[in-house]
Amino acid sequence: MVAASQVSDSLEDLLAHLHESHDVAVYAAIERLVRAGEAIGLDAKSLLRMLDRGMSFEALLTLIESRMEGPPKAA
Repeated sequence: MVAASQVSDSLEDLLAHLHESHDVAVYAAIERLVRAGEAIGLDAKSLLRMLDRGMSFEALLTLIESRMEGPPKAA
């Protein structure tokens, strides 16, 4: 489990990296993204690396969603 201070630091890093305003809605959205990533085994640094390599937010969310659903079920 990730310590609260690490999550806070990760949120700050993401905000700085994305050049977003410090709006409460932005914090909430990034926190949800980080938590969803952690649920499938990706930490904030992994998410940042993926974005740095050119992955779009839409593609990242699609990846997270597909991994949360699990492997396709056999017919």
